[in-house]
Amino acid sequence: MILEACWAHAQRDTILEHSGTLRDDQVHRIQRAHLIHLGALYDVFALRGSHDPEMHEAARALGTNLLAHDGFHLPTTPRAGIDYLRTNYAVMHGRTGVVPQPAVGLTAGHNPTPERAEMPLYCPTESRLVRTMLWTYTVARECQRRGDSLQTAAQVRVHHIARGLLLWCAAALAPADRAAEQAAARAGHLVRESDGRPRTSDEKARQYLLETYLEEHPDENEQSHEPDCPGGCAGTAVVMAALTWDDQSDGIFVPVWAEPVDCTAGAPQAHDPDCSDCHGHGFTYSRGERHLCWCLAPADLPT
Repeated sequence: MILEACWAHAQRDTILEHSGTLRDDQVHRIQRAHLIHLGALYDVFALRGSHDPEMHEAARALGTNLLAHDGFHLPTTPRAGIDYLRTNYAVMHGRTGVVPQPAVGLTAGHNPTPERAEMPLYCPTESRLVRTMLWTYTVARECQRRGDSLQTAAQVRVHHIARGLLLWCAAALAPADRAAEQAAARAGHLVRESDGRPRTSDEKARQYLLETYLEEHPDENEQSHEPDCPGGCAGTAVVMAALTWDDQSDGIFVPVWAEPVDCTAGAPQAHDPDCSDCHGHGFTYSRGERHLCWCLAPADLPT
C-alpha cells in the first residue's frame, strides 16, 4: 500500500511535467489513482486508531474529492466519500464491493495475546511522515533521471527514514502486523548501511531511524530542553513535581507525594475556569489533602 501511494504520487507529478502531452483520459486516470491510493493509506491508519487527527481528516477529504472527481454532485449525492473510497480501492484490487473494517485480520480474535509493539517515543506525526515519504520518493526519481547520484542517495536515505518510522507506527497500532514491524527494521538496516554503521539487531535498527530523524530535526524533539532550562529539568525535559499535599490547616500544605512529569520550561500551566474539578485554580481537595488538577486549558490539550 505504501508503494502504491508513492507510485501514484510520483505519477501525479508527471501531469505537471507533461501536461501538454497527456490525453485527458490519462490525466483522469492518474489523478483518480492518486486519490484512491493515497486515501487508502490514510484510511488504514485511521482504521487502526491513529492519534493523528490529520490521518482521519485526510482520508475523508480524499474520499470526498474522489466523489467529485468521478462527477458526483456533492450536495445531493447520498454516497459517503470514505465508503466510496474504500469500495473503489477494493474494486481496484479485484475485491468487488468489499468495504474494509477496522483492523481486518489484525484483531485479538486472530491473535489472542499479541505483543504490542511500542510506539516510538517523540515520533513525528504520521501525516508528516507520509508527506516526507512521498516527496522524497518523487524527488529521488527526478534526481536519478538527471543522473545526480549524490542527491539521489540523499533523498533515498530520507525516504527510508520516513517510511521506516511510518511502518513502525503502523506496527504499533496493529500488534499482529509483524510484516510492518519487520519492514521498519529493514529500513533501519538500510539507513545504517548507507551511514557506514555495523550490522545490529532489528530493535536497534528501528531505534536508529528515530535517533537519526531527531538529530536532523531537533525542533521536533520534545525532549530537547536547554541545560539551563528555566523549568529546572537540566535538559532532560522531566522534573519531579509534588502532586499531593497534606492539609495542615491555616493554609499550610506539606507535600507528601511527588512524581516525574513533563517539564513546562518554567511556563505556568493554565487551567480551564470551567473545569468541574478545580474551577480554574489548579487544585482539588479530598480527605484532608490537596491534589494537583490535571485538567489543562483547552488550548493546551493535544489536538
